[in-house]
Amino acid sequence: MEALLRHAASGIHILFDNDAIAKVLARVKDDKDFFDFDKMKRVQDCMTALVAKDSYYEKMAYLRELDQESYEMLIRTYFHIVENTIRASHEMIH
Repeated sequence: MEALLRHAASGIHILFDNDAIAKVLARVKDDKDFFDFDKMKRVQDCMTALVAKDSYYEKMAYLRELDQESYEMLIRTYFHIVENTIRASHEMIH
């Protein structure tokens, strides 16, 4: 997963289709949607299952099996993680 995040920080997102990313992120969503307990649990379960897959091919197969809403929530979560990883790795100078 660390390698995926390093690539993602460089703009390379191998797990998700670029068109799907653009479609999902183009829709404005209220961040409060992420704080719903049921959705947070669902995303956590999806992310845990994704990370548990050993190979790239297993990860891709898992993503293809997800329902549309779970897939979209996973994309949004992935980009939140990527953004936070980038922010954490850069020192802010004011």
